[in-house]
Amino acid sequence: MQFSLFGAEAADPLVEDLDGVLLAGGDWVRTDGGAAARLSVLVAESWRAEALQAEFADRGLASDTAAAPGELIAVRTEITPRLGQQAQRWTRGANLRPPADLALSASGLRLWAVAAGRAEEGGYLLRMLDPDYLLHRAAGAQLARLGVTAVEVGGRTGTGWRVTSAKRLRRLAELIGAPPPGCGRDWPA
Repeated sequence: MQFSLFGAEAADPLVEDLDGVLLAGGDWVRTDGGAAARLSVLVAESWRAEALQAEFADRGLASDTAAAPGELIAVRTEITPRLGQQAQRWTRGANLRPPADLALSASGLRLWAVAAGRAEEGGYLLRMLDPDYLLHRAAGAQLARLGVTAVEVGGRTGTGWRVTSAKRLRRLAELIGAPPPGCGRDWPA
């Protein structure tokens, strides 16, 4: 497979890429009056936790993991002033809201896939953890902006956006790059 010149593997890792983790259900903890922050996300598989920790390290962020209820794994960055501004962009009071300047990068899309993507019989699902309307709409708009046509999904199979058809799955795979170790079939081919 040939990867895109505009894909995740062609870009330098940036803190702004963490927007993808937030679309996957991540959340902020802010300290020091909002000057410092920690990003955390719950994942179900150890390969996801390991891949996220590697992605955080690529962005110069230390991280750890902890057991969470429901046999989930909490993956958490360090608390750092480097994330204070990012957390401020995403929060309105105590609520998580997509920032007006949201522009998901291919690397951010990769982080979303690592945290919450899964292959399904009907395509590839980029899951979202109980998003509100604004967050769900913003995620769909970002996929469209990146040239990834997806169908809105809700209900039994989970909330999120499903990418279907061989052509669309190739585009997604080009953008997000090589599969992380251990992901098995939970990566678009």
